[in-house]
Amino acid sequence: MKKTISIRIGKGSISHNNRKFVAKNVDEKRVKDNVILCCENLKNVYDDLFGAALAEYNAKQKRKDRRIENYLDHITNGKQEKPFYELVFQIGNKDDTSCGTPDAEIATNILREYYDDFLKRNPHIRVFNAVIHLDEATPHLHVDFVPFATGQSRGLSTRNPLNKALEQQGFSAKTNLETPAKLWTDSEKQQLAEIMLKRGIEWEQLGTHNEHLSVLDFKKQERAKEVKHLENEISNKDLILEWRKEAIERTEQDLDKLGSECMEKRAEVEQLDSEISEKENIKARTEATLAEKQDILNKSVEKIVKINTIDHIETGKTVFGGKVTISPDDYDRLTDLAKKQIAAENREGELTAEVTKLKKENEKLSSENNTLREQVQAARSLKFSFSDLQRELETLKERYRKVIEFVESLGLKDKLERFLHFKSTSINKRR
Repeated sequence: MKKTISIRIGKGSISHNNRKFVAKNVDEKRVKDNVILCCENLKNVYDDLFGAALAEYNAKQKRKDRRIENYLDHITNGKQEKPFYELVFQIGNKDDTSCGTPDAEIATNILREYYDDFLKRNPHIRVFNAVIHLDEATPHLHVDFVPFATGQSRGLSTRNPLNKALEQQGFSAKTNLETPAKLWTDSEKQQLAEIMLKRGIEWEQLGTHNEHLSVLDFKKQERAKEVKHLENEISNKDLILEWRKEAIERTEQDLDKLGSECMEKRAEVEQLDSEISEKENIKARTEATLAEKQDILNKSVEKIVKINTIDHIETGKTVFGGKVTISPDDYDRLTDLAKKQIAAENREGELTAEVTKLKKENEKLSSENNTLREQVQAARSLKFSFSDLQRELETLKERYRKVIEFVESLGLKDKLERFLHFKSTSINKRR
């Protein structure tokens, strides 16, 4: 027995998946048959996954406007990531696996086992809502999940970019089309096929031939396979385009943020240059004052030596072998000089203290100048990093242009434009 496998992107409507409302293609009588595998509150999941990283990030922010109050609201209202993603898994179709048949029961059991393995196999995928629908044409599994990548250097240390999360699970991009998401979904199809094979069901892929069919029936079957193949290709390309578009938007937003930071750093560099210039002027004036005070101190010391020599002369007595005598008037003048000597000695102490103070201020200014020069150097390094990021953005834009050309070559341009228009409209409604 052979059956097809389908893994496609879901709209991510939790209320629809949990039957808060019932669509036209749903049999209300069979809603009770649905299998709920997981049902958690998305906000609680975000608190559990990102709460600690958010607190750590906010603690490092000096500016209040850079703090994030609620990470789920931040992602929902932002342009970088989606709050959560959804994949839909289906075995067979309404013709060979219709709900209510034995084949549908087998498919349901396979999807149950696959889901259990899915949780073990994807450590960076947090499933918060999962249900198997048995009230539509064919059994299918909805899996709603939040990806999380750890050890991130930008923003929160634990964030929710899908590609980063998948890369940490070993799915690294090989080419522009072989993205982590494409490699991951291909791997998951293979895992589902292995579980089917244990129950005697082969994975029906395109290119097989049934000899018992008439030519017309065979052509119809082949055409149906081609249509299914094209639908899968479109679905995969939609997924690739969506994730690549989000990656480009995320990069552009990061560059805008870095551009703003670079402008701030430039202003800081200019302010630091001004402060350095002012400090150097103060330092020069201090050194000049210091030299002037030192000169005054040296002259005062010379005067003190001379006055001390004169102070030993006695009034009215002969000195130098009786050849020199001092008159009372001369004695009075010497007394005045002695008084000036005392004042000079006091001034010497004051000048010495002032010189010491000026030396300390000079040392402090030198240290401040060194610190300011280091800050200027760091700010100038940021300028070079910003230039590198600008070049990286140009590279990403060129790759995005090639993706658009590739989409146009497949004739999917109109579908892409409708998808992007719908995406933009959905974001605006959420705002």
